[in-house]
Amino acid sequence: MNRRFGNGAANSNIPDLPPGNGNKMEYHRSKPLTVDNPRRLSVRERKMALLQDVESLKKKLRQEENIHRALVRAFTRPLGSLPRLPPYLPQHTLALLAEVAVLEEEVLRLEEKVVHFRQGLHQESVHRSPRTI
Repeated sequence: MNRRFGNGAANSNIPDLPPGNGNKMEYHRSKPLTVDNPRRLSVRERKMALLQDVESLKKKLRQEENIHRALVRAFTRPLGSLPRLPPYLPQHTLALLAEVAVLEEEVLRLEEKVVHFRQGLHQESVHRSPRTI
């Protein structure tokens, strides 16, 4: 049998009414609560759960903001310097950032080579062209 459709009282947080108590329920408290109060307890429990969710989400947001700041620093660093990466970044992110730094250095080196080769070609073309006046 599917548990979802089982006994409703077993699945809820509301205790069964004791026989002969009418519409009052007693909890382990000093004064009895009416039937409406379990609903309020449920609202309070939901409010507490939502507050915990908010705190959890705030913590996650702070972590994400820290990661964002670290990534911005990593990508706006001066060329030629390796990024200082904080240890709280996920391991795969650290590996990717390190690889990006190495590739950026390689691209910079290759761009410098291209400039050097172009200068050489220009020098060579100037020296080989016949001077006609």
